[in-house]
Amino acid sequence: MLEVWERSIMRHLLGAKLSELHGNAFEEFFHAVMSARYGGYFDVATHGNLGDLGADGLMVHERRLYACNGPEVDEPAGVAAKVRDDFAKAVEKRGAHFDTFVFVHNNRRGMHPQVSTALADLQKANPGLRFENFGHRRLYNEFCRLERHQIEDLLGPLPAQKVVTGVALEDVLPLLEHLAKERRPTQGLPDIPVPSARKIEYNTFSPDVEDLLRQALKYVPCVHTYYGNCFDPGERDEVAAAFKDHYLMLAEIHDSPDDVFDGLEYYILGNERADFQMSLNARVVLMYFFEECDIFKLPPDGWRSVPEPRSEG
Repeated sequence: MLEVWERSIMRHLLGAKLSELHGNAFEEFFHAVMSARYGGYFDVATHGNLGDLGADGLMVHERRLYACNGPEVDEPAGVAAKVRDDFAKAVEKRGAHFDTFVFVHNNRRGMHPQVSTALADLQKANPGLRFENFGHRRLYNEFCRLERHQIEDLLGPLPAQKVVTGVALEDVLPLLEHLAKERRPTQGLPDIPVPSARKIEYNTFSPDVEDLLRQALKYVPCVHTYYGNCFDPGERDEVAAAFKDHYLMLAEIHDSPDDVFDGLEYYILGNERADFQMSLNARVVLMYFFEECDIFKLPPDGWRSVPEPRSEG
């Protein structure tokens, strides 16, 4: 199994690789990943007048059919039409071979609403079948379960030792620079919102880490200001999705929420020692996504905190 820092580097390499792949190149890469991951995966080749008989890939025992779409230019209406066309061909040519239709795409920001609507309509019209989305995050999850030599065959060699730069640093560097200029001392800042305070308590951080998180949480409005004025409306969601994926991976490895949060901070800053101001700003970024419910668990309805026991004098 890869180390946490190696997975972070792998995510970066995978994102760079996928940004270069479109059309048949994307489909061939997908086949290579799935063939390495599953012995029962069939990458269906196109042959003459037969074509691929409505399937780019098949998992025969699991009765799953894969339809790949990797356009160089994202045209949602065209992609939605291709989803419907691919499904119609799959039913006509392979109707007896699958129970789950998996739509594979290379859109880094996730599935466009028009495409998701097309899939939802197909699901409604075909209640006996299942429909699944297979995008960048699903592909990353498959990579995490490959052997190291398989990953390096697909992406190239991983570093032999820990790198200094955090993988997410590039994505949030403008935000960190904004915080360095706009963050002010805590005097006069509002109290921590009750939902966020309850969430901190529910996740059972240690008292020392809890103090650090509460300190950072007071500056979260500065992050709201940054994203509110951001020129790219998709930047926030793209960064949030990356943090959520990395959080879920860390949560599988670590039982301690302190260790998970430490791993997320490392994801931003890397293993180079950061000064106090940079470390605090990184925690502010993380607490923004904490408050927005992108990372860590939410208290269930009806959950009540346990009051501190009173000391008897």
